[in-house]
Amino acid sequence: MRKFMTTLTAVATVTLAAVPALGLLQAAHAAEPSATISLVGLNLANPAHAAEFKARVDTAADRICSERARANPGGDFTIAGCKSAAHKQVAAQLSKTQRQGLQMAARATPVSVAAR
Repeated sequence: MRKFMTTLTAVATVTLAAVPALGLLQAAHAAEPSATISLVGLNLANPAHAAEFKARVDTAADRICSERARANPGGDFTIAGCKSAAHKQVAAQLSKTQRQGLQMAARATPVSVAAR
């Protein structure tokens, strides 16, 4: 019985010691910078609107990656890698219709018309 109680006490101690560590990890993860990018008023099939959306994404990625760099100066990430990951995350959150609109806008060729 004494061996059982010793084992139980050791397991309880290890478990209780792990709980605060998990809380710290969750708190650190919760502090990750994030951004919300509005699509209100944008038709992503329109090249001008698609360019505006891209500018919003670039601005948000710059801000987030700069915050991450300041918060973790010895971080194991690069700004370019961070921005690339941000763009991939944005693309993954777009609906199929929105992605198709961006593709159509990218294929659009500007036309110049001369007037006399």
